[in-house]
Amino acid sequence: MQGKYSFWIKLLYCLLAVLAITSCLVPPADKGEVWIPLLSGFADLTVFNGNLLLRGILGGLFNIITAMSLLVINTKSVNNVFNPNLSVAFFLILILLDPGAAYLNGMHPALLCFVWGQYFFISNRKFTSMFLLATAALFYAPLALALPLVWVISITGAADMLRVAVKSLGGLLLPFLYLLCFRYMAFGDAGTFIEEYSMHVLDFSSPLHILNVPSYFLILCIAVITLHSVSYMFARLYSNSIITEHVLKMEFMCLILGAGLYFLFLGNGDVPVNMIVALPIAMLFSHYFTGNITAAPARIELILLCSAAVISRLYYFI
Repeated sequence: MQGKYSFWIKLLYCLLAVLAITSCLVPPADKGEVWIPLLSGFADLTVFNGNLLLRGILGGLFNIITAMSLLVINTKSVNNVFNPNLSVAFFLILILLDPGAAYLNGMHPALLCFVWGQYFFISNRKFTSMFLLATAALFYAPLALALPLVWVISITGAADMLRVAVKSLGGLLLPFLYLLCFRYMAFGDAGTFIEEYSMHVLDFSSPLHILNVPSYFLILCIAVITLHSVSYMFARLYSNSIITEHVLKMEFMCLILGAGLYFLFLGNGDVPVNMIVALPIAMLFSHYFTGNITAAPARIELILLCSAAVISRLYYFI
């Protein structure tokens, strides 16, 4: 069964190696001050941002840990329709399409929390899931915009809606309450922190006009394959197991929310916002190509995706 995937998995991992190596040769763009809510006041990020070696090592470790977490979750829960190797390969490739993702930033711990938050959401442990998703928003503030809708979705259709609503709301609010109480006792600036956090949550910046032609081509390829993946998902949604159906619905929800955040905050700071949509797109790609890897159109799409990624990366060195 794995034989039909072997060549394409090797191709994807070769592309991944190229992206990982070349990312280390492209220093992260300095687009302004990076503010990580959870670390504000505890660490001098100005000094840390200047140490590219340390940021590169920690960024690589976080990427590996997050990818291994995704591999474990895939293997344990949805291995039947999601090829774990494809999921991990797509996930890391989509992350490293922005060379800045090789260097540690607030999105790395946020993404790790997001991966496990999804797992506990599927496992119906809503308190733990919302706690992790709220913690992710303390590493990257704009994620807070999606939390109210995620909370509403978490209680929709629940057998005991009131109990689930209270538990999930508790998990959602607890990280923020802990941090605000601590800041009030340690720094006395809880009000100032809320104002600054709100400012970063609403600091929209999406300069699509500054993207280069290879980037537009890459985005177009990803968008077309994503549309095919979503179409394939809906065509076979109710022929899967219950857990697979829940996973696909959740990934589609995350895709919609993540795409909105991506286009709203594309030019905001030096955080690689493509990491927001990497997980849902990787899972949808894995589902699509797992079932269609022998089809000529799917293979052509894979070749186009790899070609677009290589062309986009070459642009950094021209």
